[in-house]
Amino acid sequence: MLTSLFGRMSAQMFSVLIVLFVLGTGHSSALSGLVLLVGQIPGILVSPIAGALLERSGKVMLMRFDFLIAAISMGLISALSIAHLLSTPALLGIVAVGSLTQPLSRVGGRSLFPILVPRELWDRSNALDSGTFVISSVLGPGIAGIAVSLVGPRWSLVVPAILSLLAAIALIWVHVAPNGATYERGVLADAWAGIQYVMHNRVLAMLAGTMTIYNTAAGSLAVAIPILVLHRLHGGSRSVGLFFAVMGLSGFVAGMVMGRVGTERRERIVLALGCAMSSAGFVILALSHVAVVSAIGIAICGIANGPLVVAMFSLRQRATDPAWFGRAFAVSMNVNFAGYPIGAAIAGALLTHSISVAFFVAAGFALLGGIWPAVLPAHLYEPVETEVVRPLAVESEPANWRRSSGNRSPSESGS
Repeated sequence: MLTSLFGRMSAQMFSVLIVLFVLGTGHSSALSGLVLLVGQIPGILVSPIAGALLERSGKVMLMRFDFLIAAISMGLISALSIAHLLSTPALLGIVAVGSLTQPLSRVGGRSLFPILVPRELWDRSNALDSGTFVISSVLGPGIAGIAVSLVGPRWSLVVPAILSLLAAIALIWVHVAPNGATYERGVLADAWAGIQYVMHNRVLAMLAGTMTIYNTAAGSLAVAIPILVLHRLHGGSRSVGLFFAVMGLSGFVAGMVMGRVGTERRERIVLALGCAMSSAGFVILALSHVAVVSAIGIAICGIANGPLVVAMFSLRQRATDPAWFGRAFAVSMNVNFAGYPIGAAIAGALLTHSISVAFFVAAGFALLGGIWPAVLPAHLYEPVETEVVRPLAVESEPANWRRSSGNRSPSESGS
């Protein structure tokens, strides 16, 4: 949990700081969207390979490696910018290289939770896990805004670099036993098997359709909120952080409540309502010219996102064979997340013309994402045993894996 908090705070800070950095160094909002796109797409493309590596090698070691790469990348951007040696191609190249290892920590952390936590506590653990994301959404942007106002955008990038180092250090106390499986095929074959598994798993495929479109709307906020605050509301960097904090805090409360209530057999309704409510929040932001009304719109987006994330996490875990947690999560998570950088790039281009149009387009994507769970029958969202595709690259599985409950024994989970 501590590693998740530090790592996500670093990621949240960087996503805000890099936009403020680009805007503060005299570039356009279109470039800020492009930077976010380039900073995510390479990692998404290599995510199947990352999933295969996570299953074969130590998850903790690979997660630590990614955090170190992130710290070096952010520190390098800061140092080159301070020395006035950072060109636009160099900036894009650094964020692209840094993104290649992102799936290792993003997927590695998510694949550990269902291994270490009993199935009956998955909703609550997912609420806590999403809670670290939301807490980082509160603290990360807030600290980022304060840092920019105090030391400027160039020096501020040192802070998320330090947080990434702390995330790597916290992993010293995490130990997970090897899964004991024997692999008779190469990494690329395992990666392709992970893609096939997600394609043939009905629930994961439907989640991809919903979340990829929804995240296209969510990704627009990374660029649109700073532009809204700075240009329309005439606020500063601290106000940008405060607005993100409002969204994070409201999402944290809503997510914790949903974790307590539980999402099993309610996932479809939660997904549909979350998308619809997010769309309403985007419409309010499109029409608002007052800080208080904009804050209400942001809070609505957060309230919608909290339960939606909990439902999505839990449904994905219930629909995935434990033998596939690494590869399937790598593909599923990154396919779902692919909409985020695309949405940021679209918003960056639209914001050069109209803030309202950017938010209206985001509202349309959010509403579109909720169509599938709203109209499809509930039974399609229930995992089906016959749909499970057996591992193509695993020769043997732990003998005491229980298919019926999805639980794993202490010896398998490393707990």
